[in-house]
Amino acid sequence: MAEPSVHGATRRSSSGDRPNRADPDRPPPPPPSRRSGSPSDLISALPDAVIHRIFSYLPLEDVVKTSVLSKRWRSTWTSTTELVFDGEIEDRPRSTFDFWSIVDAVLSQCTSPTVKRFHVTGLNCEWTDQPKVELWLGFAARHRVEDLRLWLANGSSSFYVQLGIVYCLSWLVRLDVCRCTFSLGGTISWPCLKFLSIEYAGLSDDLLRRIFRGSPVLESLELRDCWGVKNIIIDSTSVKELVYVHPGYSRAKRMKIWAPHLLLLRVSGMWHYYDFFGLDDISSLVEAEIDFQILYGGKWMCCDLLKETFEKLHQVPTITIGGWCLEILSLLEMEGVPAVLSKCQNLTLHGPVSQWDLPGIAYMLRSSRCLEKLVIHLTDLTPLELELDEESQERFNFDEEDFLCSRRGNFECLANHLKRVEIIGLKADSFGSKHLLALIKFLLGDAVVLEKLIIKAKLPTRHGRKRFKAAVLSKLFGVSKNVLSCRRASKNAEVIFDCPSEWVSS
Repeated sequence: MAEPSVHGATRRSSSGDRPNRADPDRPPPPPPSRRSGSPSDLISALPDAVIHRIFSYLPLEDVVKTSVLSKRWRSTWTSTTELVFDGEIEDRPRSTFDFWSIVDAVLSQCTSPTVKRFHVTGLNCEWTDQPKVELWLGFAARHRVEDLRLWLANGSSSFYVQLGIVYCLSWLVRLDVCRCTFSLGGTISWPCLKFLSIEYAGLSDDLLRRIFRGSPVLESLELRDCWGVKNIIIDSTSVKELVYVHPGYSRAKRMKIWAPHLLLLRVSGMWHYYDFFGLDDISSLVEAEIDFQILYGGKWMCCDLLKETFEKLHQVPTITIGGWCLEILSLLEMEGVPAVLSKCQNLTLHGPVSQWDLPGIAYMLRSSRCLEKLVIHLTDLTPLELELDEESQERFNFDEEDFLCSRRGNFECLANHLKRVEIIGLKADSFGSKHLLALIKFLLGDAVVLEKLIIKAKLPTRHGRKRFKAAVLSKLFGVSKNVLSCRRASKNAEVIFDCPSEWVSS
């Protein structure tokens, strides 16, 4: 039998050990009416704070279902501080699954004076639904919500919720909104806000300035598919992370990013050559990720814009490059353009490692003289889509091993710094990639101080097909045998194949 103490702990007596009633230090057992219940219902004896913590890990639907367990549980769920509604799970007719009514019913029964998290995602809205959503925002205001997410899906017409009421929620720590409109006027007061994400909304430079002024502790800003911003000027010393996803339909003039205190910058999306971003003062940056594509631009225009971006990132120690950018770097390499020297120490590249990627990898190895860690995420990116003239196309008709050997001696990082290489996402259809195997062989044979080369396989899940599994493992074994037989320039180099445990277990 277990009994809750005043601190929520449980006190047990060992089997066969009878309480000594003569012992003044041992309290008598509680009367039957005060006992917490059978041993199988010990969870009911937990403090509300612990139960609410358990609730936070469960879907809200399961939390509400606890009301049928007993009288003790009938109203426990109504005091939960985590309210997460996901309209994207709606796969039944509206007549049998009314998402709006469910949200209203749960909010009307909420008894907690404060709610830590209130999320509504994947909800199809029309103009007639605006009053209902505003009532939900009023609920967030009354219950001092700290983490507010409102993701609206597109209904039969474009719809945006006005967020004027949110401006005064001074206790917000996280705000994440999609398809919501920020009013032009009004004072923004978010003294506790640390994370802000805005997706698919019309913004302005003035609105961003008001956000920074009203959010003195803001650390992370994400702008995804937003329009109307001409320049991102971040003079706040607290903002350390900026994620910017550019909408491909924007027709703005060339944009400037000025953020001297920023530590991390991620830029992606579809750009036109005339509205491409320019980096101004990013002198504090320690990590950058560029994963964008330039539309309707000639090959030399794309090369010039990307080269200009790398010149601004030459001091950044950690860089991630997307697949399209890697292919443009391949053009720079094949055209003999001098590499932009970089102080990058940690480099991550995304691409399938084909003939369109190998020169780009060589360009970055040539550029990154201090490189210590190289990570390659294998992807299924389609081949280069730029229109190349006959002469440029002919340059890519090379033998992969001869190409890498022709660059030998130009990679200072291989001679002095590169210690770790990771190749992530190796799939069954990549086992025979001659370009990837040539790159692995080259790195092992030329990286003098290499310590680890790790290959992480991404194997398909097909339960119950032993013949299929055996064939894939056989191919992987052939690859590993081939790699392990390669010459190694470093006597300390260790080659590790990392496979899912369920594939190597019997």
